[in-house]
Amino acid sequence: MDIRSNARPIALLAGYIALAATLTVTCIRTIQKGVAKRTSAGTGRHLLGFTVFPLLAALSLAVTWYHLFHFLEWSYAAWKGRRLLRPSNTANIYVAQWLRETALFKQAWASAFETPERAWWSLQIFGFCANWSVMLARKIPHLWSFMLLGQVISISFAANLFFLAVLAHDIVAPAAFPQSVQPKEKLSDAEDSEDDEDDEGEPKPKSRSQPHKALSPTVAPFWYQIALGLSIGCAVSVPDKFGTPAFTRILLAIHVLAYAPLLLNKVLRREVPAPLLRQPALYLRIANLGALLAVGTMKVQAEGGDFALVLEALHEHPAVSRLGWDVVFCWVSFGVWQVLGDA
Repeated sequence: MDIRSNARPIALLAGYIALAATLTVTCIRTIQKGVAKRTSAGTGRHLLGFTVFPLLAALSLAVTWYHLFHFLEWSYAAWKGRRLLRPSNTANIYVAQWLRETALFKQAWASAFETPERAWWSLQIFGFCANWSVMLARKIPHLWSFMLLGQVISISFAANLFFLAVLAHDIVAPAAFPQSVQPKEKLSDAEDSEDDEDDEGEPKPKSRSQPHKALSPTVAPFWYQIALGLSIGCAVSVPDKFGTPAFTRILLAIHVLAYAPLLLNKVLRREVPAPLLRQPALYLRIANLGALLAVGTMKVQAEGGDFALVLEALHEHPAVSRLGWDVVFCWVSFGVWQVLGDA
């Protein structure tokens, strides 16, 4: 066995773990910088949030990564069974061969959608990810790292860190526009004329020093809703594409669309109108999750299943357990955020 051929898959696995650790540190530092700049301790709900969300993040990380490593163990054992390998080979070569010959991403998602009962759990994580991606329209540094962390580790873990970042930076859905993007009051004709004359005698500042005009709150949410609708539309179609070449392409599209709101933040404006901080609206978040739950439930019923089988599916396979418990923590974490943070 060529040792060099074994180095790449092992390096990829080590790189994955290093990326997860680096992203976690980046997010925690973002939170710490926000805390350092705070001028007040905040309200009682803020203080409670600083207690609850770290606890939820720790629990989510422990549970989801327990099932992640359980999945890796299952995948390795299944690969050994297919290859009929004997214990004469070293463990290092086993691991390298397994990583080189196994597409873990495809294997995990295929296992998560293999039955309607499994898909019932897996579909919901797409809804939470899509809703959360629009909530990232905030003036917090390194927001991309939170989304990437969610895709690398778990959505619930990264979302809890994001909620802490929002509390730390003290920008929880203010009731008015930021001062820098408030429109000027309309001048009278005389005042407007005098202002124009003054402007003629003075050099105009460079465009980069002028305040960036924010989108109207009636226009800007439209683009975020388009991105949200595309994500949910792709998610709804996943069960029907299972077992086809389009299955993996749709999964990749959902992962990429999660970054669309972050791109819109950069392209459309620099300042975020405060009404957008509550996007998507609560009813829209519930509707998105309800649509995915409805699709999942119809698939289960069409196969003659019931909720008892859905509950059994949660621990039927480690890939499903990882996503399923991520969903459970998302329901808890987003519910707590609705009460403590976004209220």
